[in-house]
Amino acid sequence: MYLWLVLGIICAIGHHVFYHFLDGNPADDQVRMLRYGTVLAFAAKASLGAAVISAFQQRIWTTVRSRFMTITALDSMFAATENFIALLSWEFLKGAKAAAALALFVCLNFAKEDTHQWREPIKIDGRYEMPLSIWNSTKPADSEPEGWFDYYTGPSPNFQQTATLGAFLQEVVARRNASTEVCKKGWNCTFEIDFTAPGYKCSEQARGIGSKPANLTQQSGEAKPPFGTDILLPEGTFAYYAFTSGGEYSTTQMKEVEIGGIPKMDPPYPEHMGALRTEPVIWIGHVVLPDAEHPPSRKEGDENMNYVPKIFACEHYETEYTAVFNYTDTTQSAYMKKHKFLAPIINTTFVPGLDADDGTADNVTAIPKENYILPQDVERYRRIASYHSLGFMLRKFLNGTIQVDKQSANPMANTDAIQTKLLDPRNNYFPVFNLQDMVQEFYEDLILSIFSTPQFLPVVWAAHTNENTGGLILGGDQHNHSAYEYPCQRSRIANMYSYHARDLWIVYAIAIILATSGVALGALAVRENGGVLRNTRFSSVVAATRGPALDKVHWEGPDRDRGDVPEGVKKLKLGYGVINQNIGDGLEVGERYPRQSMVWSPGEIRCGFGLEGDVNQRRKEGSLFHK
Repeated sequence: MYLWLVLGIICAIGHHVFYHFLDGNPADDQVRMLRYGTVLAFAAKASLGAAVISAFQQRIWTTVRSRFMTITALDSMFAATENFIALLSWEFLKGAKAAAALALFVCLNFAKEDTHQWREPIKIDGRYEMPLSIWNSTKPADSEPEGWFDYYTGPSPNFQQTATLGAFLQEVVARRNASTEVCKKGWNCTFEIDFTAPGYKCSEQARGIGSKPANLTQQSGEAKPPFGTDILLPEGTFAYYAFTSGGEYSTTQMKEVEIGGIPKMDPPYPEHMGALRTEPVIWIGHVVLPDAEHPPSRKEGDENMNYVPKIFACEHYETEYTAVFNYTDTTQSAYMKKHKFLAPIINTTFVPGLDADDGTADNVTAIPKENYILPQDVERYRRIASYHSLGFMLRKFLNGTIQVDKQSANPMANTDAIQTKLLDPRNNYFPVFNLQDMVQEFYEDLILSIFSTPQFLPVVWAAHTNENTGGLILGGDQHNHSAYEYPCQRSRIANMYSYHARDLWIVYAIAIILATSGVALGALAVRENGGVLRNTRFSSVVAATRGPALDKVHWEGPDRDRGDVPEGVKKLKLGYGVINQNIGDGLEVGERYPRQSMVWSPGEIRCGFGLEGDVNQRRKEGSLFHK
């Protein structure tokens, strides 16, 4: 009885400890954990129940020794732990109250372009690293003339493909399997990286009908607008007008060249051959909604009175970025969290209409000329060339017009911008109204799309920005992978164990209190029974019911054995105690087992069940069996 109580409490505590251990952890192998919890709960319940049953058994004998009860009540009391219906006996509940009560990631580094030798490309994991630009050279294949140099040609085909794909998708191009490689399978993750790249700094130059666009003030001079608001709706016919090629680098630097861009003339070559002279300013005019400061047209019959013109200009700057990458359910989202414009990529101002006349086929003139980026400044030239390639792809998409013709039902688009997110198909492919911000965002998307191809030279390990990633998933070798790890926040939507200790202990507290109370009552019963632990086994019951005290009862009735006792017999009251000696035995000596004398000695005590008057319940004896 006592051991069952202690074991039940230990199992309850173990159940609590097990659930506390699971609390907050992912619900992995949930079926097995549920089974373990069920085993502990069952063990606690069974142990506490066994303690109560043991205590109940002690109360049975105390009850039958202290009062006489009908045979029906005795049946209910002995069967109460096995048959709940037995508890419905009113005499049992009334006469044995105590007995009845005992019965729940990566980064960008454009400095890698500085030292890249395109003749000797870097090879990682069997694949060559790819620059953002392609090159011509003044060096013949079979000789090395003094003063030879490489010079810029244009964006590499690989980068053109990536930029075009990003424009068509209207989002940052995602690297295949990036989510699994960066976050691991089944996880979402977010990380931030800092790097330096190009960016376009835009400013509004004019807004409103009849407004005059201001010059763009640059560090190197004043850039004049190439058009005015009069060409835009409602005065003009254009809903969108972008001029992005003023001062563009000429891919033909010399008129007469051999294969690979080698000039046919002998050195020395023109001073400014291959020079990056300026970065074209992006000039965009488009229509926006009118406001209080910029009212619409008041002309009668003006079909475009709901729009007013706006002009803004963007200058190419070297920019510090903080980018955020997020992978949720294997889907990538990436954006620039913040940016800081540092300085113009090429600190010059384009002078339109002024011929260069410097011996090259590039007729662009910019001031001051001493700020030109020359091929002889190899490392700086290569980096600025990569910036120029990025800017070129943006300008290529932006350049052109959208014109509204009264003779045509739809606007006429003469621009690749129609392939991007900068034009609104729901508004007849007019530009989005926040076009100035969207141009900068579109450029940022092109830059972030570089991550989709780890073989690009600027893609490096975030934890080791001087090392290219190539196509590797893990940096370093098998001994130092951890040195290439980069901080990120990982999360996932999953079932988690949540343990409410209060709910569990409410149930266990009730069970333990009841079991303890039952054991206490059982202990009192043991004391009343002379310190002897009793049970209700078959042998004990037989021993308590033998003898002449019950022989006088007609148990079988007139119909003999039908598996029950006659109703009249059930109403007889029996009790347990010391049997009086003046009762006949009822059996011959030879019919007993083991054989013993029929004659009781005066000091012999025999205990058992009997009718009222046949047993003495006031006399105490030390054992169920007589000695």
